[in-house]
Formats: sequence, C-alpha cells, structure tokens
Amino acid sequence: MVEQRPDVLVKGGLLVSGQGISRGDVLIGNGKILDIQDDLSQREAVRTIDATGKYVLPGAIDSHCHPVYSDKMDTYSITAAFGGITTVVAFVGNVPAWGFGGYTTDVIRNFIDDAQKLSYLDYSVHGTYVAADEDTLRKSVPELVRLGVISFKFFMSYSRRGMMLSDDAIIQVMDQAAKDGALAMVHAENGCCIDYLTDKFAAEGKVSGEYFLPAQPNILEAEALNRVAVFSKIVGSPLYPVHLSAKESIPLVKRFREEGMPLFTESCPHYLTLTNDEILAKGPLAKVGPPLREKEDCDALWQALADGHIDVIASDSGGFTKMQKMTGGARADIALEDPNASGENIFEARYGLNTIEFMVPVVWSYGVNQGRITLPRLVQVFCENPAKIFGLYPQKGTLQVGSDGDLVIWDPGKTHVVEQQHGNTDFSSFEGFRLLGMPELTMQRGSVIVEDGQLVGRRGRGEFLPGNPNVSAYAPHGHKI
Repeated sequence: MVEQRPDVLVKGGLLVSGQGISRGDVLIGNGKILDIQDDLSQREAVRTIDATGKYVLPGAIDSHCHPVYSDKMDTYSITAAFGGITTVVAFVGNVPAWGFGGYTTDVIRNFIDDAQKLSYLDYSVHGTYVAADEDTLRKSVPELVRLGVISFKFFMSYSRRGMMLSDDAIIQVMDQAAKDGALAMVHAENGCCIDYLTDKFAAEGKVSGEYFLPAQPNILEAEALNRVAVFSKIVGSPLYPVHLSAKESIPLVKRFREEGMPLFTESCPHYLTLTNDEILAKGPLAKVGPPLREKEDCDALWQALADGHIDVIASDSGGFTKMQKMTGGARADIALEDPNASGENIFEARYGLNTIEFMVPVVWSYGVNQGRITLPRLVQVFCENPAKIFGLYPQKGTLQVGSDGDLVIWDPGKTHVVEQQHGNTDFSSFEGFRLLGMPELTMQRGSVIVEDGQLVGRRGRGEFLPGNPNVSAYAPHGHKI
C-alpha cells in the first residue's frame, strides 16, 4: 500500500510560540500537524510553501466578537481571516438588537447550525444573558455546558437596553457556572451611575460627543470590577472581565490575583491605541462601551499587557456600516465632517467599532515593533491564552504535533495603510494607521483561506468547536497561562 503524501510542508520559516522563536519546518496532513523539525526538506508533500524570511505563527483566536450586524458568520469570518485569525468565538444570546430572540439555549443551537453553513473559519460560542433571561439562568447554563458552550457573559450596565442583570441574578449565574465548570464573563461598568450621568447631561442639553466619556468615567469600570470580583470570591467562581479599558482597573486585577483568585483578563486593540480624541473628531463612529479613554489609560494597558496582568487581546468587533452608527437617519458623510452638524445625540447612537481585520497587525506594529511587548507575548495573548482559557488547547492556539494545522505566515516587512475592512462594512476604526508587518497567508486545518490578499477558502468549511471545561485554564488540572 502506497503511503499518502502529507498535504502541506511549510519550510524555512521562523516559528513563534509563547516561549520563543526558532527556525523550523511544519508538516501538515489530514488537517493536523504531523511533524515539526529543524529541517523537513526531504519530506514530500502535495504542496510546499517557502516561508524563508517570514514568521510562522499559530492562527490567532478572536475570543470576543459579534458577527450579528452587517457581517454575519460568512463575511465576518472572511474579514477575520484576512487579519491572520483562524478561530472566532462569538457572543450569542437572547438579544433582540443582535437579531436574536427566545430561549437562550435554542438561540445558540440555531446560531451553531446556521454558522456551519456560512463560516469560512472554525468557531466557538459564548452564551450571553440579559435581563429577560433571569428566570431561566439555572436551567440554561448546564444545558449549554453539555453543548460545549462553557463561558457566559452578563452585563452590569445598559438597563435601558434590557441588558443589565441585577446583582442577585449575577450571583446566580456565577454560582451555576462554577457548579458546571464554566466561566463567568462580565461587562463591568456601573450601570446605575451611567444612567444617572446620561440623564443629567441630556437634561442640560449636553448631548454631543464631548460628554460621552464624562458619562462613563473610569471609576465606574473600577467599581463594577471590584464588586463582581467580590461576588466571585463569595461563590467560588472564576471570573473573566471583558474589554478592560481604565488604568484604575489594573491595581484591582493585581490585588485579587495576589489573593489567589482565578481571574482572567481581556482588553482590546482600540483601548491600546485610540483615545477620546476619536469621538471628539468622529462622533458616533467612535462610540464604544466602555468608551475610548485617554493616553495614560493606553499606556497603563500596554504595561499590564507586557507584565502579564492582561491575558488576552480580542477585537469586540461588530461589523457596522457608517449609516448604522448614526442616529435618526443622520448622514454619515456630514457627521464625519462635523460630528454635531446633524444634531445627533451621542447617547442615542449605536455602540461598537470595526476592529477585527487589523487587530493583530495593529498590536504587532504598535506593540512588537515599538518594543512594548515581545513577539512571543503577542502569540500568548492572541493564540495560546484564549485557547487555554476557553477549553480549546492544544487543538487550537499552538504549533505542535497533533494540533490543528492552523497557521499564519507573517511578512514583517510588508506595509499597509488602513482604509476599510473586507466584508460588508464601509470603514475601519483604525483608518489611517500605517502598519509594518502583515499576514501573507492564513491557513486552517491545512487548507489555505487567504493568500497574497486573495480569498481562496470555502464557505461552510468552518466547524463548531465545543469548549472542554476540563482542560480550561481555570480547571483544577487545566492548562496554565
């Protein structure tokens, strides 16, 4: 019997892991990494790819995304692949604004089924709970864990959007998640104070962009983080606060970790690189929750990322058009010239940014290239850590024998000026950024998805990835980060 040749040999590249960089060749067959050696040039494969002078990274994981607006899982996954991302983890729940409604378990099952027809990339799901779910939390959590959804998000703000859970319900979902081996994720901002400040400014006619950050000041993130961390300690639940943005949050992270709390942290590329100046210039196009803050917050987050106090960088990307970001049918072209020209109310505008395609290149250019973090640290926060936290490691997030053949060939000398993303959106939140270092090829399970700026992958090839709580970083014998 003739032995079947492996599918792909990637040779001559510099392989990057969270532990270091080394020259090596990667052999892939049947979707898995078969061998990694210093020199595999004598091995034959259906296709040989020369990565000499390039870096070879594990495919990035975007563990915070919203493929529910203009870009659904088809175009959203395409946009991700162009940015060197090979796995996305979507937030799905009983949220009418996201196009969903009904019992959360049913909503998520339907999303998984639909995504299997649409997605170019493999995907997982975080459950999302809102106020309408408070009576069904304890029933839904164990159902979803059995399905492979092992992380659940709740909101401490946005009561008027029907999203904020009461403190009682938060403790319930954290307690149930801990019992079932799942992870509680939280949007930590003090919603009562945000509502108070929003009403106060609106009553005074202060509804332009300059009042958005004062309505959601740093202290409200810090207060909510402290409060939910106390809940976590009381119920014995691991905790994952999403999209940390304020410098005041970092000392709290350090303190609770020093006390032995299983606390995992996330921030986003926009909180590292954009400031409140964006909303002053662009109005609703730059509105996001938590808000873009000031340069000292960016600096504190970069330092926390380098020091290990931020574990994951994820996009929190939505996939919006300019018109979707405006209020009352206001014209986006007018608002871009003058955020107040159309008379919009910043508090009524839609939250969210478009960041996914340039997430990794932005952190490469502004982090690695500027000496803020190392290249192995970049692989930790984009690949290894999210895979470990969400029960996907070592299938995803690493280049090792037996792992999925997900990799990115990265050209450190390639330049790019950001204009807009792929997909159905018509702007990127990083427009104008000058980047040095871009993905040249994105591969999933041995099949090329994007190469030399062209989409070559196949819609519907993505697979649902059930998370395994027994190997997650918060499990007693799980993978440590």
